[in-house]
Amino acid sequence: MIDPDSLIIHQVPGSLFCLEIEVQINPENNTSLSGLYLSSGNFCTQCEAEGFRKITYFLDRPDVMTKYTTSIIADKTKYPVLLSNGNCTDKGELDNNQHWFEYQDPFPKPSYLFALVAGDLSCIEDNFVTMSGKTVSLYIYVEAHIIDKCDYAMK
Repeated sequence: MIDPDSLIIHQVPGSLFCLEIEVQINPENNTSLSGLYLSSGNFCTQCEAEGFRKITYFLDRPDVMTKYTTSIIADKTKYPVLLSNGNCTDKGELDNNQHWFEYQDPFPKPSYLFALVAGDLSCIEDNFVTMSGKTVSLYIYVEAHIIDKCDYAMK
């Protein structure tokens, strides 16, 4: 049963099962600045505190920890940068000037920390060496007109 605030599944098949949900949302018309929305031509998420509920049905509570795998498909001219939580594990080109990226987040986290950005962004890069000697790549993505303000943040 579906209503505007809930999804109820009657007669769940046993204690272990896989539930796949396909939703349709319209982030271009989301003016709440919560969930997935369009801002300055870029798609962004703001999931804290309950914004993930605007993206899909989910047990959207801080005690529900999940590892996310996110696939993003978009027009590569309008949205050349596609980002989400975790590590980029695969990417590719599609027909009709589209491209895709897949991210896998290895660390369980609550849904309010889920993040996705798709847009025309600029980037600065640097590296950091941890106390254990591991080199970590650092990236800051912003709109091109404020890229000059990122050096301080990177330092």
